[in-house]
Amino acid sequence: MGIHKIEIAKRQLDVAIDILRSDGDYLAVITLAGAAEEILGVLVKRQNKLAMVDHLKELDSKLSGGRKFDVVNYEINVIRNALKHANFPDEDEIEVEHFDAVAMLSRAVANYILLGGAESPKIIWFYEYLNTYCEEIDLNDTNRC
Repeated sequence: MGIHKIEIAKRQLDVAIDILRSDGDYLAVITLAGAAEEILGVLVKRQNKLAMVDHLKELDSKLSGGRKFDVVNYEINVIRNALKHANFPDEDEIEVEHFDAVAMLSRAVANYILLGGAESPKIIWFYEYLNTYCEEIDLNDTNRC
């Protein structure tokens, strides 16, 4: 069976959205969305566009005055990487929240849309969910991040 990488990522997104929609396992949502985000990010860069991770790095640079790439990269990928690697003993037990799943899925969906991906019913559901979710969180909660 031949399958294009964008189709692989779309299927990963669809399943991640289904899991989130059913209040399922956040770990699975992050893992699937993280895999899709990596694939889609590379495809976005091939089109000479900025992927969502690049936008986050640009924003961090504007807000922080320019921290090192490694620091920013670690912060935005710490949960995803902790779920797929066991390199550090201090990460043998991690804290994972609903917010982490929503954040990773948001990055992946944004990359998918940047590539011209179809706004499927699942993508539209997630966008509407995201709007509701963002209204409910306390953006001034400094303990969140």
